[in-house]
Amino acid sequence: MKQNVLSAVALLSGLSLAVAQGVPSPVKLTSTTSVVTQTTQNGKTVETLTDASKVAVVPGTLLDMAHTWQSVSKSDLRNMKLDMKVDPATTFRSAACTVSGVTTLFSADGGKTFGLAPLKKTVTVTENGRQVQRQVEVKPSEYTNVRWQLPVVKAGSEGRCAIRAVVK
Repeated sequence: MKQNVLSAVALLSGLSLAVAQGVPSPVKLTSTTSVVTQTTQNGKTVETLTDASKVAVVPGTLLDMAHTWQSVSKSDLRNMKLDMKVDPATTFRSAACTVSGVTTLFSADGGKTFGLAPLKKTVTVTENGRQVQRQVEVKPSEYTNVRWQLPVVKAGSEGRCAIRAVVK
């Protein structure tokens, strides 16, 4: 799998000060994008992840975009936030994280604000010739960003947080 080690400054808020001052990052991050293929074997659905750079990626392709992290700190880390942008060439489907106690938040405004699903937005509609504002649910396909809030990351632990999205 092609892997790119990403800077903790780009993805972890709260740790940027230590990194900016030249202190080594307490977390090693790796990013991968894989094509998800589902097949049926013995009546069960089996998923295969293939490096997206090694196969054709066309509209309708389901992608698994993941951040895998490993704590290289000798002490527990607290209140770590891991952010991922939903590529505009894709439509968000789902988010998952292997860490217990994680809170998954979503944004539909480019990462300016985050909240628990389902997100709400205010729209103006015309009813009986009058314009009124209504709260409506934001469709997951409108999500632009995902944030995982990890309350405690144990020293030496590792995890994986990912989104699934379909290529437009």
